[in-house]
Amino acid sequence: MMKRDEGSVFIESMVAAAIVALALAAMYRVIEDGAMRNRAVNEKQTALLIAQSELAAVGSGIPLAQGMTSGTEGPYAWRVDISSSDVGSGSASVAGPLWQVTVSVRALDSENAIVTLKNLALASGA
Repeated sequence: MMKRDEGSVFIESMVAAAIVALALAAMYRVIEDGAMRNRAVNEKQTALLIAQSELAAVGSGIPLAQGMTSGTEGPYAWRVDISSSDVGSGSASVAGPLWQVTVSVRALDSENAIVTLKNLALASGA
């Protein structure tokens, strides 16, 4: 009778080890997924800060005139496009022209923008 108990203890131990292994594998996947999402959020947050910085530079560091300016900041490439605005086209303003400013930031190794900001800027009147 002792031999039968020893065999069942071994099988129970193997089943328990398999259950623990499955639980550890599931926890690893959850942690890995969380780390991946955290990296994506950090990348988007950094790109947003760069875009906001370049948008703030329009008018002082970047001339408020039609055209495109680009550069890099660490592992990111940014681009500022300034074009005439469609808002109020057809009527000239005494305050000055209204420009559409678009700032996009992407990773250097990617073609897709991570963040794109659009804004209207009023140039000083002549």
